[in-house]
Amino acid sequence: MRLPHNLIERLTLVAGSPDELCSALGDAAGGEEVAEIGRLSAAGLPPITSLNALSVMTGYNPGFVWALANRTARYYRVFEIPKGRGTRQIEAPRVALKLIQKWLCHHFSAKWQPLDAVHGFVPGRSHLTAASVHLRAEWILSIDLENFFPSTPIDQIRGSLRKLGYQDGDGLELIANLLSFRGRLSQGAPTSPVISNIALSDIDGILSDIARNFRIRFTRYADDITFSGISGVQLPDELLASVREQFVGTPWRISERKIHIAKSPARLKVHGLLVHGDELRLTKGYRNRLRAYRHLMQLGRIDASDLGKVTGHMNYASQIERLKS
Repeated sequence: MRLPHNLIERLTLVAGSPDELCSALGDAAGGEEVAEIGRLSAAGLPPITSLNALSVMTGYNPGFVWALANRTARYYRVFEIPKGRGTRQIEAPRVALKLIQKWLCHHFSAKWQPLDAVHGFVPGRSHLTAASVHLRAEWILSIDLENFFPSTPIDQIRGSLRKLGYQDGDGLELIANLLSFRGRLSQGAPTSPVISNIALSDIDGILSDIARNFRIRFTRYADDITFSGISGVQLPDELLASVREQFVGTPWRISERKIHIAKSPARLKVHGLLVHGDELRLTKGYRNRLRAYRHLMQLGRIDASDLGKVTGHMNYASQIERLKS
């Protein structure tokens, strides 16, 4: 089920307008709540000030809204998907909760402007734009954060809502509950990406300053942090320690086994793409795999069940080639 685009763009969803929302709430909304609805709406934020306000805006029964916020885990589907040699747990919200989250995600993404260094979950940016920042690299330092979404607790969600412009109170607490799974961000909610970007924004700013001071490049794509330097700019001895320091006292942890340093003439990869030249390039192994796929397709020996995956690889390679033109 998808919300019509004209509805998802409305700050008050099915309520029509802030004035209509206040009218529908009637005596249930005091002067302070009416003023707060006006303030949030003027700031471009969904005016969730109370359970009743959200009930009016969604058309959901107040009791159901209460259950969504206070029995949230019931409204998720939990399952596992393959990830490397292991699995990853996915917590996917069910339809009623997902609709609210998608609506909030739309407005939060429009409201929040991340730093230029942030490329994950940002419209118009991708792992390709992140990798492009590191072209002509002479060295790469890559760092991963462990269990990024699940390690982001509800206190960080509350803090992110404050950064957006919400004030402490029933509305903020209601939204925080609707965006969390067992007291943390879920791996599967539409709102987790934008909230994680907001939660990490202070650290992004510090890492950007560190990169600027060392005259090196920095990007973050979700939980992947990358630094690089061009010819004549050495890898600073204190860089890794400086990055580690920023995560002390935070809920996020650096994955020690995924810290990777590479220096030319070794292969320099960012997000699976070679960056030590003037253009992004696929690795030799990936190109060999594509060559094998093309050969098998010419022979008609690709199973129908694998055709979508193979076509996806071909389209990805074409996308990389188009960047060169």
